[in-house]
Amino acid sequence: MYLSHWGLKRRPFRDAPDTRFFFHSATHDAALAEMLYAVDESQAAALLVGPFGSGKSLVLRALLGGLSGAGGYRVGLLPSSLMGPADAVLAAAHALGAGDLPRDPAQISEAYAVGRLEQLLRSLAAEELRVVLAIDDAHAIESPAVWEMLRQVLGIAAGEAGALTLLLSGSPVLLERVAAAPGFKERVGVCTTLAPLAAEEGLDYILHRLSCAESESGIFTARAAEAIVRLSGGLPSRINHLADLSLAAAFGLGLKVVGPEVVEMAAAGAAAGQPELKD
Repeated sequence: MYLSHWGLKRRPFRDAPDTRFFFHSATHDAALAEMLYAVDESQAAALLVGPFGSGKSLVLRALLGGLSGAGGYRVGLLPSSLMGPADAVLAAAHALGAGDLPRDPAQISEAYAVGRLEQLLRSLAAEELRVVLAIDDAHAIESPAVWEMLRQVLGIAAGEAGALTLLLSGSPVLLERVAAAPGFKERVGVCTTLAPLAAEEGLDYILHRLSCAESESGIFTARAAEAIVRLSGGLPSRINHLADLSLAAAFGLGLKVVGPEVVEMAAAGAAAGQPELKD
C-alpha cells in the first residue's frame, strides 16, 4: 500500500547500503577516488572516516563492487565483530576462499590459520590477483590483539606473499583505535573523511533517491525537501530516515504530496523515541 500510494517500484529511502542508490556527491566521489587510489597504489591500509549516517558503508560497498566487476581483484568483506586474533585470520582466509578451514577458531591453531592465509596470498599473487579486504564499522574493534593480528596480516602481504590492501571504515573513533595500535598507523597510506551534504546536494540527493525508485517528481514540496535536509544535518542516513517517516506519515493522512508540516511532525515523532540510526 505504501509503495502503490506513492507510485514507487521500491522504497526510495530504505536505509541500507544498496549501491543502486549511490549518489555522486562531491564528498562521496572524493572518498571513492582516494580509496581507489590506495588500492591502485598497493597501499597497505586506507581509512574511510565519517560521522554516523554519512554514507561510509555505501562508499565501501560501491568500491568493492566496482573492483569485483573489473576483474583482476579478489575482494572480501570482514565482520567488525572480531573477538580475537584467530577470528581475524580465519575471517580473512574465508573471505579469500579458504573453504577447508573451520569457522570456529577453537578448532584450529592460530599458527596454522596464519600459514594457510599466507598460502592463499601466495596463490592469488601467482594468479596476478590483487587482494582487497575491507572491514566496515572497524571502530567497533576494541581488542588490541585483533589490531596486532591485522598488522601482522599486512606484514605477511608486505613480504613475498603478494599485495594486500586493507580498507577500514568507521566513525572518528577509528582514528583513536589505529593510533593506539602499535605499528599500525605506519601502515596507513590514505585517510579520507566524509562530510555532510551541502544544502543543494541534499536536495539533489532526495531527487536522486526518488528517481532510483522510479518515482515521478513532486512527492515532496520544495519546502518539505529543504526541511528534511536542514533537520537531518545533511547526513544521508538521517535524510533517508526522515524522508521515509514523512512518506509514511503523509500516507497515513491520505495526502498525495508531502509538505513541510508533515516533515516537522515526522521529525518530532522521531525525536520523541526513535532508536539511534545506523550508518
